[in-house]
Amino acid sequence: MIKVIKFIILGFLTYKELTGYDIKQIMAQSTSNFMNASFGSIYPALNKLENDGLISSKKVIENGKYKKIYTINETGEDIFIKWLEEPIDFMRSYEDILVKIFFYEKLPKEKASKLIEQLIEDVNKKLEELEKLETEIKCEAGYFEMSTLYFGIDHLKFMVGWYEKFLDDLNKSGR
Repeated sequence: MIKVIKFIILGFLTYKELTGYDIKQIMAQSTSNFMNASFGSIYPALNKLENDGLISSKKVIENGKYKKIYTINETGEDIFIKWLEEPIDFMRSYEDILVKIFFYEKLPKEKASKLIEQLIEDVNKKLEELEKLETEIKCEAGYFEMSTLYFGIDHLKFMVGWYEKFLDDLNKSGR
């Protein structure tokens, strides 16, 4: 999870300078339906990003209190965009997938569309494999084994439908 938080933080910092508290508040208002993090995860991730040379910080005094404000640098932005441009591994958790899609506005529309098209193609290949497996094992497999296979098939069908609609909406948008 720390890897995903790292990229969420980098993504938020591409918009503006933020404190750790700001990042937590933005997550609560934006990504919390699929990815949330505690201060106990955010601050170590910020420290690691700073130690890795991807962000910098400055201390300011506001209302008599110290605040540490973080800024992404060019290296951090480059690493974030390279991560965003990597094809989505649909076998990862849906949280990991949605974190990438959440920040796709940082990519050219054509690049985001191509990545979603590739994702749909990959999911369809896996769906074909599972449907073939269903016909091969249906007579020998037990109820519970088949039930989990059906879950996988239905889940992949849902994913394909959702990503196809998303892609269609993206391609129709003026973005």
